[in-house]
Amino acid sequence: MPVMLKSHTPVVLSNVTKRFGSTTAVRSVSWAPVRGQVTALVGLNGAGKSTLMRVMTGLIKPTEGSVSVAADEGRRPLSAMIENPALFTGLTVRRNLEIHRVLTGADRAEIGAIAELAQVGHVLRRRVSTLSQGYRQRVAIAVSLLRSPAVLLLDEPTNALDPEATMHLRSLIRRVADGGTAVVVSTHQLREMEGTADALTVLHEGRVLYDGPFESFVGSTTLRVRALGAEETRRLAELLQVEGIDAEWVAGGIRATPNEHADQTARRVFTTAARAGIDLVELSHLTPTLEEAFHAAISGARS
Repeated sequence: MPVMLKSHTPVVLSNVTKRFGSTTAVRSVSWAPVRGQVTALVGLNGAGKSTLMRVMTGLIKPTEGSVSVAADEGRRPLSAMIENPALFTGLTVRRNLEIHRVLTGADRAEIGAIAELAQVGHVLRRRVSTLSQGYRQRVAIAVSLLRSPAVLLLDEPTNALDPEATMHLRSLIRRVADGGTAVVVSTHQLREMEGTADALTVLHEGRVLYDGPFESFVGSTTLRVRALGAEETRRLAELLQVEGIDAEWVAGGIRATPNEHADQTARRVFTTAARAGIDLVELSHLTPTLEEAFHAAISGARS
């Protein structure tokens, strides 16, 4: 079913498929990143992330389906940094910004503000060829922010960046999104977007496996419970089941799956054990890591 175009979704993909000869890179994708949010577009190498971004920018046409971009008065509809930054390395940073300002129709006054936002104001007079990879990325981001794009697409923007430059880029991405831009960051490193991304889209073999809140992706927390002895642990598992708690005996302990907040279930486990005179030696929360959730999603798609 096509995704409906709304005011908070400046770009919408409806049933987009892209084939290259006999190879299908993107398969029936309907997707709409949201204004004011950072969306992490995650997948293994070859999952179709870069192809999807190129379709969104209009660099390549979809074989099937459509892409709709909402007009937003005074703003650049869409901006992208895909693979190598589009910079003139023999020119100064200021000259690069000026050329792209003219190409995008941005106001001259934007250059100073965007240079400061991207923290390149102190290198405006330097030639791009003399800058480190981290600073070139900052300049490329500054170029992409000219005329306040409604949508900003960044393809593997932290490649070759040191930890300090990566931290700055994350902060910059967050500030841009807070200003009302729909920011999409393509990456194969799920962990690097934790704490920055609001939403997560997982792509595998050209299909969307997950599209939703970042924090919901890892799934529910389970509880590991262990009593003082094996027989007591088994007895506690039976008592918890009587209490309506989904408790399963696994590897010398109990795995309890909450159907409520995990802390509430933990209190019920403790109360049940105390009432039965069973001494607990372990009551811990087990939450899947991002990597575990990702590989579980991929494995589920393969099976």
